[in-house]
Amino acid sequence: MSDPGRKDRLPYDEGAEAYHLRKHYNTNPYPKEDWKHEEWYLGWSQSEECDGDSWDWSTDDFKKD
Repeated sequence: MSDPGRKDRLPYDEGAEAYHLRKHYNTNPYPKEDWKHEEWYLGWSQSEECDGDSWDWSTDDFKKD
């Protein structure tokens, strides 16, 4: 994972990291009008697609361990 202290991190990487930290996609820190919002979500959703076992779309939440 990337260094959370870095200021030059890409929104895509931030979204991927958020998924791995089990943060809901609604925690996207960027306003919808900002291009970074979509990039952050793309990182989050790509991580979800690669994982497939942690997220439950029917409950719109992470599965309980």
